[in-house]
Amino acid sequence: MTVQERVEHHYAALGMPSWPNPHAGRDATDDEYSRVTDPARYRIVHARARAWAAALAELPGVRTDGDRVTSPRPGTLPLFLTEIDNEPAILQISVVRPDIVLDRLPDCGCDACDWGSADLLEAIDARVRAVVEGPFVHVRGDGWYAHWWPGGATVSNHHDFDLDLCRRLAAGENVALPDKSVAYVGRSWLALPGD
Repeated sequence: MTVQERVEHHYAALGMPSWPNPHAGRDATDDEYSRVTDPARYRIVHARARAWAAALAELPGVRTDGDRVTSPRPGTLPLFLTEIDNEPAILQISVVRPDIVLDRLPDCGCDACDWGSADLLEAIDARVRAVVEGPFVHVRGDGWYAHWWPGGATVSNHHDFDLDLCRRLAAGENVALPDKSVAYVGRSWLALPGD
């Protein structure tokens, strides 16, 4: 069973609500931007974090300590799945330490930004998989950051940052970082393909 399949198994046992994309085939209306019809439904983000923590804890040597999940495999980065009690509930996904935030989901709980429960769960899964499957690179400087993984990348506030630098870091190359920046390179938590 893959880690993703384990996540699905643990999550299904929680009996959380699901809902379709309310905007399938139509644009959001103006009044949906100021409305949150059912903020309680976003508790699914906390449930998904618990399912991920449980699934990862089944891997050899993986430890969970509160919202911190760590792997004993060499070169892996700690993962933080922080449940923020709010209306709506928010899951903060961080790497290395809690202040290195990869994502906060949902990014907005208004009805206009709701694309259905499946879309929200996939956004969580994709962020966690990027770190767990590796390699994952985080580079940060004064007021900017970049994340890179084999399936994608994001850059904030640094328009001329060369993402190829991240790829080269992931490959183990010795590269010069931009001034006053630091890089964290994470390896896979998984021992075998399909884990």
